[in-house]
Amino acid sequence: MAIVSLTHVNYKSGKRYDMEAVTRKAHAAGALVVWDLCHSAGAMPVALNACQADFAVGCGYKYLNGGPGAPAFVFVAKRHLVDVRQPLTGWHGHATPFAFEHEYSPHAAIDRMLTGTAPQLGLIALESALTAFDGVDLDSLRAKSVELCELFIRLADQELDGLGCALATPREASERGSQVSLAHEAGYAIVQALIARNIIGDFRAPDIMRFGFAPLYVRYVDIWDAIAALKDILTTRAWDAPKFLSRKSVT
Repeated sequence: MAIVSLTHVNYKSGKRYDMEAVTRKAHAAGALVVWDLCHSAGAMPVALNACQADFAVGCGYKYLNGGPGAPAFVFVAKRHLVDVRQPLTGWHGHATPFAFEHEYSPHAAIDRMLTGTAPQLGLIALESALTAFDGVDLDSLRAKSVELCELFIRLADQELDGLGCALATPREASERGSQVSLAHEAGYAIVQALIARNIIGDFRAPDIMRFGFAPLYVRYVDIWDAIAALKDILTTRAWDAPKFLSRKSVT
């Protein structure tokens, strides 16, 4: 059986793939699809069942706000639960964990994907973080995400023209996640200069400056402030300093 493994939103460019179309083509070719939702969950609706997705995985530390060490998550379509095998069998994936049997029998439902006890501190932090989504309409969340990205792109076009920046993210909202990436040959140093001003973006080699917008709490004024700081750093070449040019092990 062939497997197609694809990120829903590309981590570097922010390009969003058409989940329904890709899944349909994979199924037509006799393949199953595993979707990576790390840059989708918490920023937009994801219709896994409607798209007939087979499997999905993701992390809890990005838009779900669980922080470092937050647990990951897994999705298995109901039609696959009978046959799917979790190779890392563990106590919590057992059909009757408190029977303490010598032979392993997988749980009939999604619990079969569990192994042992999850790290509780990370789980508690993620559980608390998810309460911020209580009562939030995901379509409204996505609408704000689109508006934040559109504003950033519009201001970047207006304010950064001629300063060496190039848009590395699709302009069409339907082809984007909740991030905008700009390319600049001095991208690493520029991001470090922004961080020194408490504007946290990040860098991806060779030249990508990545700006993610968590619509639950990022404000429109934050976009204006970020672009203003970026323009000043580029215009004055404030990035061209040893403390910003020196590469750290984590970028």
